[in-house]
Amino acid sequence: MGITSSADLRPENSDPKSQKEKQVQPEKVGDSSSLWRDQLQVFMKEGPCKETYTAFQDCVEETAEKKKESIGKCFPMLDKCMEAHSDYYQPILAAENAALELLMKEEERLLAMLKGGGCKESFMAWLDCSEEAEKNKQDFITKCAGVSAKLDKCLDAHSEYYQPYFAVVKTAEEHMENEVQAFFSRKQP
Repeated sequence: MGITSSADLRPENSDPKSQKEKQVQPEKVGDSSSLWRDQLQVFMKEGPCKETYTAFQDCVEETAEKKKESIGKCFPMLDKCMEAHSDYYQPILAAENAALELLMKEEERLLAMLKGGGCKESFMAWLDCSEEAEKNKQDFITKCAGVSAKLDKCLDAHSEYYQPYFAVVKTAEEHMENEVQAFFSRKQP
């Protein structure tokens, strides 16, 4: 799982009891970004990785308070658990994989863009880290968190040039959200 952000998995209201008590009306599915996020929170807390998910949430909140990058530190533990229990998490993993496939269709164009512009050096450092992690069979998210954060900051600082990149990423994220929303709408009684 690479495209899921910590914000997608972090509840808006950290009170677990209030998350469990929310009732979702089937006709409202797709009406609001927060609705599918609420459903995802409940789904995650009811699954076999509920303890890991709670630890993930705590990690994300702790790193946010310290204004540090959270995905590299917090996500690997949750990702491993979800992969180990892929029978339960299959709809979420499938939605993420579909979104990644959309990104892969644009890979050549995106790589050319990222190799140019004001973030060339940050991107090349990220690419080197990625290749090294793959070569050494290391977890990319953990190994490359620092260079990923630097690349993200650079891309944000040069957002006008990289707008086509952001548009493709946004399309992939929206595709994933739609897939997750569809799953939850089918799950309704």
